[in-house]
Amino acid sequence: MKTKNFAILFSMLILVSLISFFIVSAEVKSEENDPKVLGMDMDEIIVIGSSILALFLFAVTFAAYMRDGRKRLLYVAIAFFLFAIKGVLISLDTFFPEKGMWADPIANFLDFAILLSFFFGVVRKRG
Repeated sequence: MKTKNFAILFSMLILVSLISFFIVSAEVKSEENDPKVLGMDMDEIIVIGSSILALFLFAVTFAAYMRDGRKRLLYVAIAFFLFAIKGVLISLDTFFPEKGMWADPIANFLDFAILLSFFFGVVRKRG
């Protein structure tokens, strides 16, 4: 149990370190005055980072559901998974804007589905 807690703590420390590295290494572009990291806007980096975090949280929550069997955890895992899909969709729209005319409506629908999933996870009576 202590090893598992240490692994989670170490993973979170690595994630915070990576995010800090990207923020510190941001360059200011003189033309637009938008901060850039590795040639991408900061908001694009944040979307990618939150998608990775959502996938990690999905994996942890789904593993807890498989071990415990409580339906509440399944709803929360679904919400995290939908959030990760939304982040990937937004990232793809950023990199391929000509193909993403449906990205915004789908992202809005995913927001609605995420909220519903969290709601069902909260109001579920047993398990």
